[in-house]
Amino acid sequence: MENEGKLQQNITLVQAIAFCVAQVIGTGIFLKPTPVLQSAGSTGMASLMWVLAGVITMCTALTIAELASYNPSVGGMTAYITQYNGKRIGFLSGWFFAILNDPGTLAANSIATATFLSAIIPMNDWQLRVCAFLIILLLCLSQMFSVQGTMQTQLVGAFIQATPLVAVIIAGLIMGGAPHDINFSLIGDPDSPGVSLGLALLSAMWVYDGWQATANLGEEMANPKRDFPRAIFASLTFLTVLFVMFNLVGFNLMPIDEALTTDNFGASISTALFGNVGNFIMALLMMACSLFTMNAEVVQATRDILYQARHNNIPGSKWIRHIHPKYNTPMNAIITQGTLSILLMLTGTFESISLLIIFFTWIFTIIALFDVFKLRRQNKLQRTFSVPLYPIIPLIGLVGAAFMLISSISSDPGRFVIGIIVLAIGLPVYYFCHKVLYKGEEDATAD
Repeated sequence: MENEGKLQQNITLVQAIAFCVAQVIGTGIFLKPTPVLQSAGSTGMASLMWVLAGVITMCTALTIAELASYNPSVGGMTAYITQYNGKRIGFLSGWFFAILNDPGTLAANSIATATFLSAIIPMNDWQLRVCAFLIILLLCLSQMFSVQGTMQTQLVGAFIQATPLVAVIIAGLIMGGAPHDINFSLIGDPDSPGVSLGLALLSAMWVYDGWQATANLGEEMANPKRDFPRAIFASLTFLTVLFVMFNLVGFNLMPIDEALTTDNFGASISTALFGNVGNFIMALLMMACSLFTMNAEVVQATRDILYQARHNNIPGSKWIRHIHPKYNTPMNAIITQGTLSILLMLTGTFESISLLIIFFTWIFTIIALFDVFKLRRQNKLQRTFSVPLYPIIPLIGLVGAAFMLISSISSDPGRFVIGIIVLAIGLPVYYFCHKVLYKGEEDATAD
C-alpha cells in the first residue's frame, strides 16, 4: 500500500510499567475481595490467596517474558504461539484474542464504565448504552493520532488509579481505630475446603489478569528485550503489594460480617475512613480505573488484530494492517476493533462471549508456557532474558495456569464445549483467507 507508515520504537520502560499498572488496576480489586473472603473461609487465608495469586501471576509473566526475549512482536502471546507451534494453532489463538476476547472485553467494560458513571449522573438503559458507545468512540479516536499520546495517558492513568489506593492504605493504617483481628479462624463453613480455596484463588487471579497486554508492545518499545521483563517484574511486584495491603486494611477496618456481605469492598473501606464522601470518591475512582483499563485494552485489541492482518488471517487484511503515514498509528485496526466492540455492545452478545473468555485465555497461556521448555531443549535461539530459577518458576506458572483452566472447565463444562465450537468456527475463515482470498500471497509480516 502506498504511503505506508511504520510503528515507532519509542515506548520507554516507565511507560511500559505504567501501561501494565493501569491495565491491571481495574474494578476487580474493589469488587472481588468479598468473594475471595467468602471462599477462603478466614481473613488470614484470604490474604494468603492474594499473595499466592500474585506469585503465580509473576511466575507466568516472567516465563512469557523469556519467550518475548527471542522475538518481541506486536502480536504478543499469539505471535509466540504462532512461531513455535505453527500457523494453525497460532491462528486459533489470534482468532480468540482478536475476534472474541478483545472486542467482547471492550464492550463489557464500556457498559461497566457507563454504569459507574450512572451512579453520579443517573441514566436509563438506552442512555447508558449511548454513553458506552461514546466511551468506545472517544477512546478509539484518541488513539488514532498518537501512540505516544496514548502511552502518556496511561502514565497519568496509572498515577490516578494507584495514588488513591495508596492513600486509602496509608489512611487505613493511621486512622483505622480499633482493629479487627486478621487470623485463620473460620468465619464460614465451606462444604469442601479444597474446592473453596480453589474458588478463592480463581477470584484473586482474575484481578491480576491483564498483564498480557504489555507483551503486545514488544515491537514499539525502545529496548523490548531488556525492558519488557523489567516492566513485568516492577509492575507486578507493585501490584501484588498494593492488592495485598488493600485487603489487609479492609479486613482491619471492617467488622467481618460487613466484609463478608458488602457488594463493594472498596466503597466500604472508603466510607469507613471518610464517611459518605468516601463512597462518592470510590465511585469516581472505579469509573477512572475502568476507563484507563479500557484505554489499554484498545491498544491490545488493535495490536492483536494488526498481527492477524499481517498474516492474511482475516478478510480485509490489506486494509486493516495499514499504518497511517503521518501519525504512524494502526488507524484502520483501531477502526475495526472499535466497530466490532460497538456492534457487540449494541447487540448484547458480549455477555455470552465474556463467559467463554476465561477458558481459552488459560489454554493458550499453557501452550506458551510449554514453549519455554521446548526452546530450552532445542537451544537454537539466542535469548536476552532467562527466567530465573528455571525450571521452578515456569513450573509454578504452568501449575497455576493448569489449575485455572481445570477450575474454569469444572465450574461450567457445558459452556466450555460451546466455546470449543465457537473457536472452531474460525478455521473455515482461516482456510478461506489462505486458500481463496490471499492464495499465493506472502504474509506481510514485519517481525
